[in-house]
Amino acid sequence: MNKLNLSEMSDFINDYSYRIIGPVMYKYTQWILSEAVKHGFKKLYFLARDGYLLFEMAKKICASENIKIDCKYLYCSRQSLRMPSYHLIGDEAYDLLFLGGYYITPKTLLDRPMISKELQEDILNEIGVNDKNAPLTEKELWEIRKKLSENNSYKNAVYTNSHNAYAPAIDYLKSMGLFDDDYIAIVDSGWSGSMQRSLRQLVSSAGYCGKITGFYFGLYNTPKEDQDGEYLTFYFDSKHGLRKKVYFNNNLFECMLSANHPMTIGYTYTDSSASPIFAPETAPAMLSLIESQINGALRYVDCELEKQQTTLTNDYTQLVKECYKILKRAMTRPTKDEADIYSAFTFCDDVTEGYQISLSGKELVSCLKSYVIITRFFKKIFKTKRADEAQLLWVYGVISHASKILQPWYRLNVCLWDFFKALLKKS
Repeated sequence: MNKLNLSEMSDFINDYSYRIIGPVMYKYTQWILSEAVKHGFKKLYFLARDGYLLFEMAKKICASENIKIDCKYLYCSRQSLRMPSYHLIGDEAYDLLFLGGYYITPKTLLDRPMISKELQEDILNEIGVNDKNAPLTEKELWEIRKKLSENNSYKNAVYTNSHNAYAPAIDYLKSMGLFDDDYIAIVDSGWSGSMQRSLRQLVSSAGYCGKITGFYFGLYNTPKEDQDGEYLTFYFDSKHGLRKKVYFNNNLFECMLSANHPMTIGYTYTDSSASPIFAPETAPAMLSLIESQINGALRYVDCELEKQQTTLTNDYTQLVKECYKILKRAMTRPTKDEADIYSAFTFCDDVTEGYQISLSGKELVSCLKSYVIITRFFKKIFKTKRADEAQLLWVYGVISHASKILQPWYRLNVCLWDFFKALLKKS
């Protein structure tokens, strides 16, 4: 793609969203509403930020079809739901606080429980860490976990910050009506279902005894406990849909669901009522692309609803097949222009969003050699992977920038590796 100005990029992504994102998310939303009607739910909570586009679509469908479901948008994030629960869940808090990721540093581990910069320096000195921004290997992550989990300054800070975050979080959830019914129905993209667990832990700690049901595009993991509620999936789950998982990229999918507002980092009291606290505003250029993407998808919904066909059905087998066809092509064989557009999107897998990594880009082509399957097996067996080694968030997007001769070779290697991983996880 030749160098485009912002207006041209916005037009391109609007059209792409109309052709790719709109059809997939529309079918997913149809399923959500159909299942909600089947379960007798009168209220759905769409979780920020992945739920924003789905929320807007659901409102349009409900209005067009006269579906009596109250669609609500819940400002939240893994960070905003986990922070007030850490002091309630014992050792599970440390499992969450010390999770691995694409780029984890000592600072990342101290940012997760929102420890002040001044106290961070004291804690790092106490545990003998000199470079707070140095990326950690798996071994180093385990070592620093042991040190921090035994450090009184760290433990006290986690407890205090979590305890202070609890009351406004509960009051915000109450103000949104989550305690009003004997069920809570939530909508999200999926992957681990951890937000449903955190939400359940919070509301049950405040006396809620109802059941939570979650609607997800897909889940890679099996839910931890039955008491976390029911998990319903549209596209794949931990035991089914192996081929769909192999040809799927959740990082790209989340970018397709980008919202036009910042991340919720917590809650505070404003004029005696609890309200969300947001991270810094999204850069204007990025926000313009996101708005264009949202508008393109909603334009597709408007066109479908104008056909005045019934949108809800009990048979979604064909819709899932149509989604598979669209997503497999878009995610594993993107055009260079499509990959270029999404190189403008950055992604962070960490709850803090303390770092941003480009989703794609031709400058990442040199990293593809480490994605050859023999190299990956060698690194897996002998644990030779470096902490600062680049991890590609959308490897097929990067492949589209490689020479055409090598593209089939790289795709084959990535596909075989993903099949191998999926089979191991299934077993």
